[in-house]
Amino acid sequence: MSLQPSEHGSVPRRYTSATLTGGVLAAAILFGVAVLAEVLGAETGTGDMTDLAAIAEGLMAFTPWAWATAGAYAVLATPVVGLLVTATEYWSVDDRRTVLLAAGVLAILGLSVVVALVR
Repeated sequence: MSLQPSEHGSVPRRYTSATLTGGVLAAAILFGVAVLAEVLGAETGTGDMTDLAAIAEGLMAFTPWAWATAGAYAVLATPVVGLLVTATEYWSVDDRRTVLLAAGVLAILGLSVVVALVR
């Protein structure tokens, strides 16, 4: 079974690819800054990953912990945003099966987050 092509004759995935590439690059840069801060002797810092204010303060203070935490958030957010972009791209060519698949994966991810938080 073939996927429906866009007007240009190919399956739309340009924005999905750009989203995933951008997310990986952002995470790599954030982790790289964390390593650089550590090498330069910045105070390591500590905190809770759910304390967004502490993370923001840590980023401004150039603490490796905050930069690594931001990198972890980028790693976690990239596939979710990628699935949203994929669903949007395939919606534009009326490929409902792929849209439903992306929505299903997002639902499973959402349910796993809820289960992890309740537990």
